[in-house]
Amino acid sequence: MPGPLPPIHFEAPPVPATAAYSLYSAATIFEVDGPSRHLGGVNVRPYNCDEGFGTYSALMCDPAEPAIKAAQRALPGETFEPVVVWAADECAPDTPEGEIAARAAHTRTLHEPLLVESAFAARLLADAGAPTVVSSLAEGLGVLEEFLGEQGYNGYIHAARRWAVSAGNLDAANVAGAQLRTKLANSWVFGGGYGSVLGATLVATGPLYVWRNDPLNEVVTTGSHAIADLNNTVYGLSERIIVAGYECAIKAVTITP
Repeated sequence: MPGPLPPIHFEAPPVPATAAYSLYSAATIFEVDGPSRHLGGVNVRPYNCDEGFGTYSALMCDPAEPAIKAAQRALPGETFEPVVVWAADECAPDTPEGEIAARAAHTRTLHEPLLVESAFAARLLADAGAPTVVSSLAEGLGVLEEFLGEQGYNGYIHAARRWAVSAGNLDAANVAGAQLRTKLANSWVFGGGYGSVLGATLVATGPLYVWRNDPLNEVVTTGSHAIADLNNTVYGLSERIIVAGYECAIKAVTITP
């Protein structure tokens, strides 16, 4: 009686990276030529948050009003530092280099947005300072929407994905293309990389920007490896330099039921 048939080998096809409702879908993205132009980070010179504005009396020659109204340009904040996202693949020396390169690049493509979001979330928390403590998502959203309304523009609310369902139940997450918007047209950024960093904290910011260089892909054949099973393997590395930043004001709330 013949023995059992051996299993067939199925090569799983690559799937696209998550795009909707993420930092990459919300930000204005600048593709940068060259591998190292942004290794020093980026200083954002604000345009949308100058402080030279107000009202004055309509009475002519009112002695209480200065003749010249004060103007105050917003100054750049701390430098937004770059992150270098990498992914690697390694296999036997008879593996085609193209396969090694493709797998490394695909792994980086899948995880790059999440790694960038995690690093950016840490920066948001540092910049926002002590958050306002609220008892519910509805209360926190109200605080942030009021804050953004005082800035004069529609902004962005960064949150872990765990809050998407609750926002939907409040009818406060309405689909608009690749983004979800609140009833007041501020955009949600439900970053897949925000969960472990932001947790129960939501952060509101102004316009978002991402600078990213062309990916660098290298494939080499290694020599004598410290691990015997990896001797003379083909190794591929895919990496990318990325800077994420925002403009103008920032505020955070923490939900503590």
